[in-house]
Amino acid sequence: MDFQGHHLLVALTFSLLFLFLHSPLPTNASTNKLVEGVCKKTINNGDCINALESDPRTATTSELKDLAKIALQMAVANSTKSKAYIDDLHNKNHTEPIKQCSYWYGAVVGSFRSALGELDVDTLTANYDAKVAADGANICENALASAGVQVPSISTRNNYVRLYSSIGFEVTNDL
Repeated sequence: MDFQGHHLLVALTFSLLFLFLHSPLPTNASTNKLVEGVCKKTINNGDCINALESDPRTATTSELKDLAKIALQMAVANSTKSKAYIDDLHNKNHTEPIKQCSYWYGAVVGSFRSALGELDVDTLTANYDAKVAADGANICENALASAGVQVPSISTRNNYVRLYSSIGFEVTNDL
C-alpha cells in the first residue's frame, strides 16, 4: 500500500471510531430522565425503575402527567389481579386474615382507580388517593401478622402495592 493510501485508511478508521464513540446509545440502554427523577424519591429506586420500564410506553414518555397515567394504570392492573388472587385464596381457605386482606384490597383498587380518575381533575386528590392505597396493604399485612399467619404470596403483593403507592404519590406530587 502506498503512503497516501495508508493515510486514507488511517483517517477513515479514526473517523469511524469517532462516529461510533459519539453515537447516542439505544433508548433502552439508559433510563428515561423523567423516570429517574420520580423513582429516586420512592421507597425503592431500583424496583420503581424496573416496574415503570416494564411498560414500553415509559421509554418514550416526556410528560410527567403521561408518566403518572402509566404508573397509576399499572397500579390498578396489579392491585386488581392481586385482589382476584386473594379472593381465590379466601375461597379455598376461609381464614379471618385472608378475609380482611380481600376486603382491604377492594379499598386498594378503589384508591388507585380514584387517583387515576382524578389526574385530569384534581391532582391533589389524585396524590392523596395514591398515597392512601398503601394503607390497605399495610392493614392486610398487619392482619396476617397478628394472626400468626404467613402467606408470602400476599406479602409480596402488599410490597407491590406499597411500591405503586409510593410511585403514584411521588409522580402526582410533582404535577
